[in-house]
Amino acid sequence: MRFKGLVLAVALVSTDPALATPLFALREGTTCKACHVNPSGGGMRNRYGRYVYGPTQLPAAYPRALMSRPLDADISESFGFGADARTAYIDQRSAPKESDSDIHSLIAMQADLYVAARPFHGLTLYYDQGIYGSFEAMAMYEFSLGSPAFSAYIKVGHYMPSYGLRMPNHRIFTREEIGFGPRDKDTGIEVGVTLGPVLVQLGLVNGTGPEFKLDDNMAKGFVGRAEFLARLGDFRLMLGGSFYYNTAGAKTSSSGQVVDTRSWQTRVGAHVGAALGRFAYLAEGDVRMISLGEGNVSGVKEYSFRSYQELAVLLFRGLDLTASYEFREPDLDLESGRAHRIAIGFEFYPIPFTEIKFLYRRSLGSGTAEKAIDGFNEVIAMIHLFY
Repeated sequence: MRFKGLVLAVALVSTDPALATPLFALREGTTCKACHVNPSGGGMRNRYGRYVYGPTQLPAAYPRALMSRPLDADISESFGFGADARTAYIDQRSAPKESDSDIHSLIAMQADLYVAARPFHGLTLYYDQGIYGSFEAMAMYEFSLGSPAFSAYIKVGHYMPSYGLRMPNHRIFTREEIGFGPRDKDTGIEVGVTLGPVLVQLGLVNGTGPEFKLDDNMAKGFVGRAEFLARLGDFRLMLGGSFYYNTAGAKTSSSGQVVDTRSWQTRVGAHVGAALGRFAYLAEGDVRMISLGEGNVSGVKEYSFRSYQELAVLLFRGLDLTASYEFREPDLDLESGRAHRIAIGFEFYPIPFTEIKFLYRRSLGSGTAEKAIDGFNEVIAMIHLFY
């Protein structure tokens, strides 16, 4: 069954090393850079993220010991480090007709170490090393131009390209199914600029997938992302868009035979967010298109659509209740079956540097292409330690 293979794959690889939480940036009406070293969000927290927002504004409780003696493990104000570790338990129970494929497993999702240095004012050097081979090395310079703040960065490594809402759950339809799952890190180079509430990112990647270290043709993959965050009184607004284009394979001739493995892959998406008071809403929609060379009979064409929506309600500081809805149309040209997935859960930060997450999901499918997932149930529980 497809889900069993999916879980086993997840168990062997890490999640996105730059696991972001767009919900927090949306609520604050500011970019992820306010709390993270990496402008994309996730990864190492800066001093404000570690010593102010993380321990005092995010969790439900703030131990008095930290009030009298704040935890500061940095070597100096110009050199620091951080870490993330996630372990999850996944319980998958399929429809009765396929009960033999149930999964009950603990998964080591992430273990990343970060180092950041500021050799002189304005320049930040950053390195992120994951336990499964992913890494990012970045140099960022912040220009003193007054308001709005302006910064630029360049990043190299083997990482997840910047695309869409980088949700902590990489297994939603708008992440893994369009090519941004845990096995889809790529080797490349990325540049980006931040001007006040605007972030623009452009990247060049091999586009070969996780199994290849070298590109198989002269073409490269291009990825771009732009996002705008605004504060309108008590109302917060996020608008963004992304694209990805890659040419894979090649057309070769040997002994009079022509072999065509070419394919053209395009992904275009938009994401939005809105927050007011205790309520926050995030949504993303993506179209994925794969076209083939005239002689390519081994590949699969695709013209599909996927979307994700989430509503979060802050019950009290540190505890969010969440509900989400996902939709998949595997072929916009044909009605070959649709998939729906609904989920409810919570995210709880009981004390500083600790997150507990619970999620229940149920998949519903119709038509010949998706009927097999009808009635599929999942329970995901996760603990996350970070600094």
